[in-house]
Amino acid sequence: MCEWNSLFRLTPDNPPNDGILFADLEAQGRSGHMGHALVEYAPGKILAFYPNCSAEDPRWKGHSGYGWMEYKRSVDGGLTWSEPMIEPNSKALFDRNSGRTQMCEKAVCTDDGTVILFYLTCDMTVNGHIWEPYFEPYYAVSRDGGETFSEEKLFVHKAGRIYDAVCHDGKVYVLFFANAELPGIAHLRSWPYELYVSEDGGETFALRSVLPFQSTVGCYYGTMEFGPDGKLLVYIYDETDEYNLKYMVSDDEGRSWGVNRRAFFARKLRNPQMVYYGGSWWMHGRSGGMGENAGHFILYHSADGICWDNGCYLRLATQGHGAYSNNLVVHGTDGTEKLLIQTSHAYYQNRTNTIMWWIQKCGQKT
Repeated sequence: MCEWNSLFRLTPDNPPNDGILFADLEAQGRSGHMGHALVEYAPGKILAFYPNCSAEDPRWKGHSGYGWMEYKRSVDGGLTWSEPMIEPNSKALFDRNSGRTQMCEKAVCTDDGTVILFYLTCDMTVNGHIWEPYFEPYYAVSRDGGETFSEEKLFVHKAGRIYDAVCHDGKVYVLFFANAELPGIAHLRSWPYELYVSEDGGETFALRSVLPFQSTVGCYYGTMEFGPDGKLLVYIYDETDEYNLKYMVSDDEGRSWGVNRRAFFARKLRNPQMVYYGGSWWMHGRSGGMGENAGHFILYHSADGICWDNGCYLRLATQGHGAYSNNLVVHGTDGTEKLLIQTSHAYYQNRTNTIMWWIQKCGQKT
C-alpha cells in the first residue's frame, strides 16, 4: 500500500497495475516515448498529447523519435476523450523528410486562455531514430483550445531541450538545458540549465538566470514547480547517483538561487516530473536507468518537496525502456481538483503505449 493512501485515492487502485490505456500504439505497430504534453485550457477541458513514432528501427527497437505528435481532447475533466488528432507542425516537419522531427513534452495555458505548446527539435540522421543531437527549440500557440495552432516561433537561438514549463502569477517560466552535442558525448561535460520567463503571455521570452549548479556532468532531465509559499524548486537527474537528485530553491521567482543540495529517493529516479497538488508534493518517473529494480514507473510523495517517502510502483516494467511521463492538475467547475499522470510503457522490446492514472483527495466526489 502507498504511504499516502489514507489521504488520497488512486484510480485504478491497488498498484502496481495496468493503469488506463490512453494511446494504443501496439494496435498500430507503433511506439512513442517523449512528448507527453498536458494542458488544461479551461476547467475540465484538457489537451493530452502523445507521440506516434516508428517501431521499426532495429538499433533502438522502438525507442524512437521518428514520427509526429497527436493529441486527444476531453471536455468533461477526463471522463471521456475524443478521437486522436494530429498536431500539425510536428506532422508537417516529418512529412518534409528533412531528417528532423519535433516532440512536444510541455504545454501551458496563460491567463487569457492561450495554449503554448513547446517543441523539442530532434535530429534523426546522426544517431538513427533516437532524439539527439538537439536543435533550436520552437513553440506555437493556440487561441481556440487546440482547434488550430499557429506557425512555429523560435524560442531561443541555442540548441537544447526544454525540460519544463509552468505558469505562475501571470508569467510563463521555462527550464531550458543548453545541450547541443551528440549522445554519449554531451553528458561528459557541464552544460547550463537556464530559466526563461515571458511576461507578455508568450509573445517573447527573456533569460532570467543561469542556475548555478556546481557541475552538470552526467546530468540531464529537469523539473520545476512553485510551492504555495512562492518558492520555486528545480530538480535535475544525475546518472552517476540515481538515488540522490540535485536540486536548488529560489525565493525570488528564479532571479537568484540557494546552495546546491541533493534529495534522497529510496528506489531511484530518472526523468523526474514534479507537481504540487492537494497540499502535497508529488514526483514520478522511471525507477532508475541502471541496476536492480530499474525501469519501473514510480511515484513519490512529500510534505515539503525535499524529504520524500519510499515511493510506490505504479507499473512494473516487463519489457524495455519506458516511463517518460508528465502530469496535470485538472479543475472541476465545482472547485474540486484531481491529478492526472501520464506515462509511456513498453509493451514489446522498447515499443510503448501511453497510459494514465488519476489521484484524488479522499472524500472528494469524482
